[in-house]
Amino acid sequence: MKAAAIVLVCCAVVHAAAVEIPDEWIGTLVVVRLTTGDQVRGELLGRTQRDSIEAIRVRTAIGTATIDLDQIAEIRPLSRSYRHSWQSLLMPTAEPIGDDHSLMSLELMTLGVAAGVGDVVSIMALRSIVPAIPSSHQLSVLDVKATVLQADYQQLDGHLSVAVGGNLAWVNAPNRLQHVWLAGTFTRVRSRLTVMTFYNLSSRDTYDIYAGTFGSVTMRYAPNAVGFGLGLDVQVPSRDDLHVLAELWNSDLARPYQTMLAIGLRLANSAVALDAGVAIASQVVLPIAAVRWTPW
Repeated sequence: MKAAAIVLVCCAVVHAAAVEIPDEWIGTLVVVRLTTGDQVRGELLGRTQRDSIEAIRVRTAIGTATIDLDQIAEIRPLSRSYRHSWQSLLMPTAEPIGDDHSLMSLELMTLGVAAGVGDVVSIMALRSIVPAIPSSHQLSVLDVKATVLQADYQQLDGHLSVAVGGNLAWVNAPNRLQHVWLAGTFTRVRSRLTVMTFYNLSSRDTYDIYAGTFGSVTMRYAPNAVGFGLGLDVQVPSRDDLHVLAELWNSDLARPYQTMLAIGLRLANSAVALDAGVAIASQVVLPIAAVRWTPW
């Protein structure tokens, strides 16, 4: 019993030491996730001690709370509490990935990684892993963006981000698609609106897509087409962990019928985001499912 108590005390000391609270966070709004899973939101007033145990003081809507460091699983500024703002259901936003490096899977048939370089460069790579389909018939995507502007609003809470990017996609090894794009994301306290335009650099207009023994389809996509995207991410007022997502896509403004609507929900905490939704296009309805894990 004595040995077990020593181990518990050591673990508490190590955990408390692992909670980093920079001085610049004092006086700002933070979200504190407790070891019980509960969350406390409020203004970080500073450090203190209670019965020789290090603690922090947080001013909440119902009063000031004193929280021991060994009760804290994670503490983050409110502005950084949502770690998945760099992508909507399918659409990249103008927000940088930053240090929110993620492992991800789309439709449970792909594996990917997303990483940021500072608060400017963001890189996302995705590869399909569908069983019984040859490697040359799999899908690969590489997307790179640079967030060139982040500016706070003058009279509103929130900020504007602007990004330029490009991507390469192989829909089967011989079928390479290339795009450049420009996006702006307008962020408020509980919502984000992304407006995007993109340009198809590919020179072909017809693509034969094979899926092993499952068959093939022919895809038409006009070269030099200009497309448009609109994405909305709204945090549900009564649920900080639940977001409503919606996207509108048009791959070629000269062909209005090439439009897709996607809607879904995101359940997210500081480590994991689970997306579920549906995409509706001309005579096609496709389910959307995604998971993103941000362990760091």
